[in-house]
Amino acid sequence: MLIRQMVGVTGRDVEQALLEALVTDVAAGRGSSLLVEGEPGIGKSALLAAPLAAAQAAGCGVLLGHCDEPGQRLPLSAMTRLLGVHPPSADPRHAQAAPARRCPQARSGRGRRGLAADPVTTATEQLLTHVDRLCTSRPLVLALEDLHRADEATLLLWRRLCRTAAHRPLLAIGTCRPAPSRPALVRLRRELPPHGGQVLSLDRLSEASVTELAGALTGGTAGPRLAARLTSAAGNPLYVRELLNALERAGSLHRAAGTVELPAGGHHTGELRALTDVIADRLACLSADARQMLRLASLLGPAFSTADLTAAARGGALDPAAAAAGAGLLAAVDEALSAGVLEPAGTRLRFRHALLREVLHEAMPPALRTGLLQHAAQQLIAAGAPVERVAELILPAVRDADGWEWKRECEWLADNAARLADRAPGIAAELLEHALRQTDAHGPRRHVLADRLATLYFRTGPVERAEELARTILLETSDRELAGRARWLLTSIALRAGRYQDVEANWRAALGDPRLAPRWRAGLLALLALARGFQGRLGGGRAAMAEALAEGVRLNNATTVGYALNAGALIRSREGDQPGALVLADLALAQIGDDPEPVDLRLMLLGHRAVALDSLGRPREAEEALARARTVAERTGATLLSMNLVRIAERHYEHGRWDDAQAVLDEVTDLPQGRWQLARHSLHTLISARRDNRPQTPGHPEAAATPDDEAAPPTWPVAASYRIVARSLVLERTGRPREALDVLAVLLARAHEYDVRRHPEWLVALVRLALAVDDRGTARAAALESRRNAHIEPLPATRAAAGWCRALLHDDPDRLRAAIDHHRAADRPPDLGNALEDLAVLRAASGDRAAARAAFGEALALYAGLGAVWDARRAAARLRPWGVRAGIRGPRSRPASGRGALTATEQRVADLLAQGLSNPDIAAMLLLSRRTVETHVSHILGKLGVRSRHEVAAATAERPPGPGHRPAAR
Repeated sequence: MLIRQMVGVTGRDVEQALLEALVTDVAAGRGSSLLVEGEPGIGKSALLAAPLAAAQAAGCGVLLGHCDEPGQRLPLSAMTRLLGVHPPSADPRHAQAAPARRCPQARSGRGRRGLAADPVTTATEQLLTHVDRLCTSRPLVLALEDLHRADEATLLLWRRLCRTAAHRPLLAIGTCRPAPSRPALVRLRRELPPHGGQVLSLDRLSEASVTELAGALTGGTAGPRLAARLTSAAGNPLYVRELLNALERAGSLHRAAGTVELPAGGHHTGELRALTDVIADRLACLSADARQMLRLASLLGPAFSTADLTAAARGGALDPAAAAAGAGLLAAVDEALSAGVLEPAGTRLRFRHALLREVLHEAMPPALRTGLLQHAAQQLIAAGAPVERVAELILPAVRDADGWEWKRECEWLADNAARLADRAPGIAAELLEHALRQTDAHGPRRHVLADRLATLYFRTGPVERAEELARTILLETSDRELAGRARWLLTSIALRAGRYQDVEANWRAALGDPRLAPRWRAGLLALLALARGFQGRLGGGRAAMAEALAEGVRLNNATTVGYALNAGALIRSREGDQPGALVLADLALAQIGDDPEPVDLRLMLLGHRAVALDSLGRPREAEEALARARTVAERTGATLLSMNLVRIAERHYEHGRWDDAQAVLDEVTDLPQGRWQLARHSLHTLISARRDNRPQTPGHPEAAATPDDEAAPPTWPVAASYRIVARSLVLERTGRPREALDVLAVLLARAHEYDVRRHPEWLVALVRLALAVDDRGTARAAALESRRNAHIEPLPATRAAAGWCRALLHDDPDRLRAAIDHHRAADRPPDLGNALEDLAVLRAASGDRAAARAAFGEALALYAGLGAVWDARRAAARLRPWGVRAGIRGPRSRPASGRGALTATEQRVADLLAQGLSNPDIAAMLLLSRRTVETHVSHILGKLGVRSRHEVAAATAERPPGPGHRPAAR
């Protein structure tokens, strides 16, 4: 009589009650997350079976997946299998979320692959968006087992799902072993409780529960000798079952009168002291062919396709071509299925338990394991298997035998490195590094491998290693294509880092390099034009741009033409010709079309477009350009995405969407050192200072903005000027206006000429501050510079600023009307509030207290909506000498909870939540990122005191919005 399969769980009443409550909650729209920990075989999977079935019966979508060891080197493999989005997929929503795979034609050697999107980041965002959309149709339960085997990208994605599960009808359940402890799992455990999740540790079963379990498995009551023998199972349900199976196979279990017992004095199972011994005993019952097949299968992972197994077995002892109709392999598979070692898993096979595979894998001598891996890899290469599947086999063989001969595999890697880097960049990097170590210094493929690795590192980091490899290629190769790509890579790295002198040096070196083809020289010349534009060397930049453009047209090279037009757009913008800059940016975007490769170029062009549109009074289109740039950047990796987020946060700050700006800045994870870090810290400082938030720690951005800080290089556009403005504001706020003026007056230098045209309100602040300390000379200089900018670039913003400066300098309130009208129409509440404050001061000084009080009241209302406590205090202090007060009550601050606590954007998001829209849909409507919407949803639920999105509609209908509320920008 065979031992029964375990049905249900024994001794887990408390744990089952917890899972039942979580399922009830998610069915009602209240999400959560749970991590179930326990040793192998303790019953994690069995515990989930009944709750998952109950969730499905309650109308929830239920998806169950597993992580495996080979998948640790394959980004997002577990998540794509869990969500069923690996192509082809029958569900069109799944197909939409599937990670994109580039066609081979798009991977020609003539492309600038280093600038392409990062497929792992792209796939992560697509999968998160897919989950968001699934949750809108019905409650969703995601269960992912064996997280200790998950790849890093899957763990990061899972952590992000768990952090936001409570904000939507999503129950995310993960299982893992407590050891070995991985840093990503430690972070997951730590993050769950603060975000409404729980960690559940499964203890070993009590003796009474073990006896009960044995009875259920054997169909009788365990006798005293059997119960005593089962104590060696240490309360582990799997061990109990396997031990009973071993005793049954040995004929040691006797049944009589409903009791199952061991014979008295029996010792033939005493040597089975560990679970691995029990499993080895099970495998010993199989034939030699079945064991050989299972050894080979264990190299393919816990789950594998029959095609992979057939290919791996070809040419070996189990070669189906050598046996009648493939009977050898089929018979071995059937035997393993009958013995319960393997089981079907859809169209694949898998080991019934990971421990079965582990015992087989570890029992093999390293030399045998390496030989089988190499053989399997070569057979899969010959069969045309997917690149990541082949790489999974090569990598462990490389680690086990560093010096083995792998000429065929090296050739395969050189030919497939680009596709492998798209799917599994970590595996690609490790294999390419190994290949370089093993390849002869003068081997024909060495520089090809170095080129592939440098391209990968430019995209994923470390960039320093990419630069090192590119320099090595330039020193050693005679190949024209490799030399051109290496020079392009070096120049692109220098340009991104703001090392414009290195861009010039690379160009000079390229002029004397006979290996460089004309198309590479033209492309480098376009980068040189861009670098000169950033430096403010507009004449030299214009000449380089014209030459590069002409050469790009002659060569019919769209990318070169795009880069040249991009440089032209930058130069036109710096010359004050925003319409011309917009025309060139649009021409360049049309040139590169839908080509996915030149990501850096596309992002720069969209940035130029946004600046030009904002300057021309087309804010909605500017915001759409930045939203499009964000979508592109989300596919590139953390660095370019973070840079783009800083740009978006800058615009949110200028338009008074300070909560949005803070939410976007909180998304930033990986900024390059230098100007981008500077810009991010400066924006944090400005918002913090204007809201009168005191720095809490020495590392706080505002605390870092001290007057002793070293000045930023003027070649860092806007970021350096933002730092100046932030430092000046901090000094003024701490009662040091003279020092604040000295810092802000640096903006009058020629190095910042372009910046103050982009931000003409900064010169207004300089005039105001200079007059406050009675420095009319500086005030006149700033007003003159503002007037000059309006002449160079006669746009509404520069003209309004020039009139504003003259109004302050000549105490003429009538000249402020144009500025007030402009900022009201442009939806820039911070600048509108400042203009109304100045109007109130000038009206009060002229004796018109009624008009002053009206302007002051409107300014304070705007400040209240922004949370600009410092601006309100400054305004009150300026008007106090004239006897103008805010009124008996003054503007009320926003409450801490309820609908009135919601900011303008949060109210808009809440309205859309109440309509049942998903986060991606809300993000698209409001031109925000999905992650920014997640942050707003979290704040909304907290302020309204509700647990689910379904409850938001009732909570927001309680009362009208609080004071300071204004419609969200659309």
